[in-house]
Amino acid sequence: MQKPENSTIINVCIIPPEDVARQCVQISQSLKSDNKMFVLDGKDAFAHMTVFMARFPESEIANVISATQKVLSDIKSFSCKHTGYFLTQGRYLEVSYHKSAEFLNLHELLIKGLKVYRINPGDPFEEGYFAPYTPEQQKNAKETGYDLAYNLYCPHVTLTRYKEGQVPDVFPAFNHARLSFQLSKVAVYKANDNGAVYEELAKFSVG
Repeated sequence: MQKPENSTIINVCIIPPEDVARQCVQISQSLKSDNKMFVLDGKDAFAHMTVFMARFPESEIANVISATQKVLSDIKSFSCKHTGYFLTQGRYLEVSYHKSAEFLNLHELLIKGLKVYRINPGDPFEEGYFAPYTPEQQKNAKETGYDLAYNLYCPHVTLTRYKEGQVPDVFPAFNHARLSFQLSKVAVYKANDNGAVYEELAKFSVG
């Protein structure tokens, strides 16, 4: 399927506080090697936690921002509790967070508020950052525009992605890191075809 013209992936994400973001960058940088596709640098590749991501017509960007602001006006700050680390089937190494009721509520409210603006409802473009889709991913993408929605949604900060065939058998320990934090900032970004954010469109405070 050809990528829809005049469209862009929008990533609505939580931005960790500076101390947590700095630790994520430090961990990611410590993993830097030829077997990685990228590491965080705090500038072009920085720590963020996706809450909802989908492809939208560029003409709907203003509506996406407005709808995000409306959802966040009813959200109270909550704890983002670090639970460990996880390597996905897509070879992404992540900082994992507890999928609390508050997290899931924010995730589902953003889906409800934003999915009406997504491109090609019911017939989504299969994004390359986590293809090929499983049947559950296909169902989620058709319903919401986000393949990793609902049961597949896992709050996380991506640290790096390993190249094909380069995933190690043993990982270093990061037990010294203190990566829990209180939610305070949510941002709306454009993302590239790999799901990596690159252009801030809006940022909101959550009290």
